[in-house]
Amino acid sequence: MERFKSAADVSSGAMNAVSFSNFMKKYAGEVLVGEGMNDMRKTLWSNLGAMLAGGSLIALCLPVAALAQDAGSQAEDKEQVEAIIVTGSRIRGIEPTGSPVIGLGRTDIEQSVATTTTELLSQLPQVFNFGATDASFTSANNQNANRTFGTGINLRGLGTESTLTLLDGRRLPAAGTQSQFFDPSVIPTMAIERLEVLADGSSGIYGSDAVGGVVNLLLRKNFNGAEVMGRTKFADGFDEYQAGAALGKTWSGGSIMVAGEYNKRGALLASKRYFYTDDFTRFGGPDLRSPNSAPGNVTVRGVTYAIPAGDGTNLTAGNFTAGTRNLQSAFLGAGVLPEQERYSVAATFEQEITDAIKFYAQGFYAKRDGTLDGTALTAQFNVPTTNPFYVNPGTPGSPVTVAYSFKNELGFERSPSSQEAYHITGGLNVKLGSDWSGNVFYAYGHDGERSLTRQINAAALNAALADPNRATAFNPFSSTGNNNPATMAKLVGGFRVDTDYGIQEYGLSADGPVFELPAGDVRVALGAARQQINWQDLAPFQTNSDRTINSVFGEVFVPIIGGGGPELNLSAAARYDDYNDVGDTVNPKFGVTFRPVESLTLRGSYGTSFRAPTLSDKGSPFNQYRQLVDGNGALRNVLFLRGGNPGLQPEKATTWSMGADWKPVSLPGLSLSVTYYNVDYTNRIATPGNDLLALQKAELASIVTYNPPLALVNQILAGGLFSAPPASPGDVQAIVDGRKVNLGANKTDGLEFIGSYEATAGWGSWRAGVNATKILSFDRSIISGTPLRDVLNTINNPASFIARAYVGAEVGGLSGTVFVNHYGSYKNDAVTPVQDVPSQTEFDLSLRYKLNQPFSFAKDVTFTLDVQDIFDNDPPYVPNGNLAFDPNAHNPIGRTIAIGVRAGF
Repeated sequence: MERFKSAADVSSGAMNAVSFSNFMKKYAGEVLVGEGMNDMRKTLWSNLGAMLAGGSLIALCLPVAALAQDAGSQAEDKEQVEAIIVTGSRIRGIEPTGSPVIGLGRTDIEQSVATTTTELLSQLPQVFNFGATDASFTSANNQNANRTFGTGINLRGLGTESTLTLLDGRRLPAAGTQSQFFDPSVIPTMAIERLEVLADGSSGIYGSDAVGGVVNLLLRKNFNGAEVMGRTKFADGFDEYQAGAALGKTWSGGSIMVAGEYNKRGALLASKRYFYTDDFTRFGGPDLRSPNSAPGNVTVRGVTYAIPAGDGTNLTAGNFTAGTRNLQSAFLGAGVLPEQERYSVAATFEQEITDAIKFYAQGFYAKRDGTLDGTALTAQFNVPTTNPFYVNPGTPGSPVTVAYSFKNELGFERSPSSQEAYHITGGLNVKLGSDWSGNVFYAYGHDGERSLTRQINAAALNAALADPNRATAFNPFSSTGNNNPATMAKLVGGFRVDTDYGIQEYGLSADGPVFELPAGDVRVALGAARQQINWQDLAPFQTNSDRTINSVFGEVFVPIIGGGGPELNLSAAARYDDYNDVGDTVNPKFGVTFRPVESLTLRGSYGTSFRAPTLSDKGSPFNQYRQLVDGNGALRNVLFLRGGNPGLQPEKATTWSMGADWKPVSLPGLSLSVTYYNVDYTNRIATPGNDLLALQKAELASIVTYNPPLALVNQILAGGLFSAPPASPGDVQAIVDGRKVNLGANKTDGLEFIGSYEATAGWGSWRAGVNATKILSFDRSIISGTPLRDVLNTINNPASFIARAYVGAEVGGLSGTVFVNHYGSYKNDAVTPVQDVPSQTEFDLSLRYKLNQPFSFAKDVTFTLDVQDIFDNDPPYVPNGNLAFDPNAHNPIGRTIAIGVRAGF
């Protein structure tokens, strides 16, 4: 891991306080009261032009006199090293006071075994696998709502929606059909210069969503040359291919960089992994395969009869045996990972207009298409006596209920999905004089999600069942697929979930010194911004929602002690956000850094954070009829209520941390860091019933209604379902209310440790390091009025100890690194008796061989070999609904081998 260094010192001086105050007041007022655009589809350039025409650019470029210097102050040195802004502060040239920042630089990226930007970030122990992922569709953090198979970042286990992802400090369009995360994998790894992770509440600086922390993606700038890469990755039943290129050119006063990647990944089928099964008998558990099978099952007055194999045309009651049943796995024909193809490109551009004004622009475009294999469509329905194939083995003359799989008629499912996302930012950086700098910017981003699944049309099915014509009626007693194709075509309909999300943001800021103390300059940053968000639910609903957010923010850095000895620095930041739909909020953040000696730094921070409900959170209901497993291992027919709530209010959190960093002068190359953090998170937007284990958890009893009254069932059915309805309202055995509500709470604290050591020897160099998280408590309440319960080390919740260590060496052009990944033990409290799940440790290997100037036209060529999960560890048996393992704790791919080459020109 790279360590941050302080930016170059900047010259002292200050802006005239009155001039700057009037300037900010004028522009901030325009931002806060100005009318936002109602149509998010207006062009980027018309919006940027409107902002510049308002006079903000002219105001920003006005030079001002220095308060602490004479009128004849000298001009800034043009050769001065440009100070940078580090994630966690808006003031140039200072590190975030009191908050630790984890950085992954270009070298770390190239040495990593990861393929995508999300995989790079997910290797940090501070990032938990309970977010949006394309490898798990359990109810943990609403993973089962991830219909387009995106990937998100979840810092400290607080949820993807509580982690703010930025592109060089700018907000990005939210991804997923519920718009609750940003997918970093849309940014090509070839375009990234650095990844910065601030695992600390930061709403006082960045606003909503920065509860768990901030991830900032920094693109390459001032890159001169060209790079190309190719990589192939394979495992048992799985393959992936990647190619990319980056081109850059610098010139006096400017630069441009363009990078792109292509990634194609094959599907991983459940049949290739033995632990994707719902028949647990091989592990000593129950058989949870479904009676919705082919051939199916008949139920008469609670007695089940297995339908015999055959064409089902001449069956009699004598062909059935009471108490028998056919079973079929829910994973038959299903996929573990979807097939995906992704194109992505990113670019940066900078150009000095004058010595004091620099124009910049950057952005990305990405397109992802995927297809997830699924098992065959199933249904339960009543067969009337008019059906020409009707047979009743129990009570002839009465309708029978059949549980059926359409496997032989319709085959297995293939559900396509896609994501198209882009974002562009343009602005001006201006030297205002006296070491003051200003920025004005405009940004626009868009994310479109599309998904399609098939479902049975209940009305058409009932009509085909009642049809007396043997040539066109649906025969549910057949297992040979001999039903009329024209009839089957009428039974299938498409179910789409399509959304569009657009965000435009514009604003300005300035920072610089205001006066000088003996220890150094007191520096401030002030700014204002406006966001306009549009979210459209195109299918299955037709909704169009808008949100406007006006913000003003400020930050001050005060050096109390300095001058070559001990150092003491303080910082304070505050941000005011005014939402047109959920009210306003003010959030402060304070930080302190004390360096008693050169090698030791002590730090601490305190602040409040919030997360506003997304427009999707406030959206429409989404109810389904399905089967869930109860506490006795039996399948129950359930009405599953899901969806939004227009009355939701923002979540709130109080966060604080303290830590120490030690870099001993006597042992160069050694760096040790420890951080204690504490988060008190209230008014959480929770979906307690959106849990496939809801019937098994005692704490969810209040949102489960067993044997519901028919009037209530009919009321819900009348509102419509986004699945096949029950054959009869009386078939519903339970209702699970999983709608979104403000009733959750989280309290968590823990320790984070980062250590690294680098040294040289006569034969080369070597390095070692570790990044570990030890969560001390993770208390949660998801039902209003219930006490907080410690869910640490339980299934679908964080494990208390996660670590990643490495040791590597470099000899000449050959370098190698071994990584050790440890995931701590936990308890599966979803089963009785509670199961102890052992810890898991896996090893990765990264080898690089670099040839310098192998050809006259090539600067260098590097050959790569990466192995993940070297020993191909099998996951432990964990009964997890109808899964036999925990996909949040174990990667289902297993050992993968990747071979690649990278060349620079």
